[in-house]
Amino acid sequence: MIRTALLLVRPTLRGVDWAPLAWTWLASTVVIVAAALTRGAVVSCDAVVLSRLSAGAMGATAGFALVDPMAYDALATPVPRWLRMWLRTALAAGAALGAWGTALALIVVFLPQGSPLLTGDLALEAATCVLTGLSGAAVAVRLRPRHGRSAALAGTAAQFTLLALTLFLTAELWLWPLQDDPQWPVAHRLWLVLLPLPVACLVWANGNPATRWSHRVMAFFVGFLPRGPYARSTSSLLP
Repeated sequence: MIRTALLLVRPTLRGVDWAPLAWTWLASTVVIVAAALTRGAVVSCDAVVLSRLSAGAMGATAGFALVDPMAYDALATPVPRWLRMWLRTALAAGAALGAWGTALALIVVFLPQGSPLLTGDLALEAATCVLTGLSGAAVAVRLRPRHGRSAALAGTAAQFTLLALTLFLTAELWLWPLQDDPQWPVAHRLWLVLLPLPVACLVWANGNPATRWSHRVMAFFVGFLPRGPYARSTSSLLP
C-alpha cells in the first residue's frame, strides 16, 4: 500500500488545483509586507493577528485540493478511495501549513530584535484552522462528489463558521487572546481540545463509501456457502 501511495504522489500533485492556495499565499505575503513597510516593523500583537489571518485564509482555500474531477472514473480502479483521499489530504495539509510557515517566517523577519513570538502555539492554531477547512471540504466531496469546485466551498464555509462561532465565546473560552493576555495558556489548551474534532471528520469523510447494510448481511450469510454467485459478485464490491 505504501508503494501504491508513492506511485500516486506525482499524478496527484499534477491533478490537484493549487491555484486557490497559491493566490492565498501571495495575498498573505503582500499583506505582511505592506503592514511592515507601513509601520516600519511588525510588533508582536500585529504579528499574532497577521499569523491568524494567514492561517484562516489557508484553511479556507486548502479544501480545493480535495476536489477530484476524475472521482467517478476512479471508482473502478484497484486503488481504494480512502488512500486517494488521504493522499490528497496529506498533500493539501502539508502545502497549506508550509505556506503558512513561510508567511510566519516573513513575519519573524520584520519583528524588532528581541520581540517574543510563541510560534508553537500559533502553529497549533494554524493546524486546527487548516484541518477544519479540509474536513468541511472532505465531507462535501464525499456527499456531493459531482459538485466539483463548489463542494470545496464547504471547507471555506466550515472555516468561517469556526471563526464566527468563536468570536461570541465568553472570556473563559476566548480563543483569540494576544500574547500578553493571561488567557493565552488556557486558550491554547482549548485549541488542543478542538484539534481532534476536524481529524475525526476527516476519518469519516475519507473512508470508502459504505454499502447498504442489507448487502453486508446477505454477504455474511451467503459467504458460508461453498458456491454462491451472489456471494462472489456482492462480496467483491464490499470495501
